[in-house]
Amino acid sequence: MNSEIKKIEQRLQLAITSKDKVLENAAFHLLSSGGKRVRPAFVILSSQFGEDRTEYTYRVAVALELIHMATLVHDDVIDKSDKRRGRPTISKKWDQNTAILTGNFLLALALDYISYIPDNHVHAVISNAIIDVCKGELFQFRDQFNAQQSITNYLRRINRKTALLIQLSTEVGAISSGADEETVRKLKMIGHYIGMSFQIVDDILDFTSTEKQLGKPVGSDLMNGHLTLPVLLEMRSNPMFKAKIEALHSDSPRIAFDECVSIIRHSDSIKVAQNISDQYLNKALTLIESLQNKEAKSLFKKLIQKMSKRSM
Repeated sequence: MNSEIKKIEQRLQLAITSKDKVLENAAFHLLSSGGKRVRPAFVILSSQFGEDRTEYTYRVAVALELIHMATLVHDDVIDKSDKRRGRPTISKKWDQNTAILTGNFLLALALDYISYIPDNHVHAVISNAIIDVCKGELFQFRDQFNAQQSITNYLRRINRKTALLIQLSTEVGAISSGADEETVRKLKMIGHYIGMSFQIVDDILDFTSTEKQLGKPVGSDLMNGHLTLPVLLEMRSNPMFKAKIEALHSDSPRIAFDECVSIIRHSDSIKVAQNISDQYLNKALTLIESLQNKEAKSLFKKLIQKMSKRSM
């Protein structure tokens, strides 16, 4: 698996090469800052449940990582973030216009990279998913500091914003290798469950981890007005905390955010959120057991269990 990820890494470096050195340098700045290459890994793993891995499998893997990178750049612009993975964001290192154009550049590269795949179904699935990812970004922006939003709204948002790209990885990875319809359906659902669990864990770590581990300040989501599952759960059970959240706005003093972060860190809501994440993960594991290919199933389970125990 490591050798496969190295192949993807090499292809990513070649893909972002451009005659415009500003765009190339900005894209490489993000690429070289790390990242787990989770989406390409799931594409490669899912392709093992089909007939044969092809060039199209690698093209899907690279394209989905480029799309993911584009969403990160645009996220940082919307949130006015200074740090990403412990390094200055593109907006901070260059400027906002360069960041927006770099995100567009990465998205265009992704679409160009999969244009060589002749299967129209693959293009339709990916295009529809990109539309939904954009909707997820818009809903997140609209819900900033909205203390009246429901947990259902949150789950719908993270499905569009995060789970969809992982779902795409498992679904299209299977399609690219000629997997049968039922296997593709199962892998699509597996990706959905993994993606939901993955984002909930990220939202928990935003409160329980450290700035060094996160590569950004603890509680960044809350400071950007994003009310995640631990916050929504605590609001439901703690009226005093809910009043504090309702009083927050973009110009609130840092101490007001720090107080809310401290309450969450020491609350039972972290454990409840973790249990919900585990439920999604268990659904994925159950479906994986129903698949063929014993070796691929073992690798799949190892990867998602490693993700569930990550510290950053």
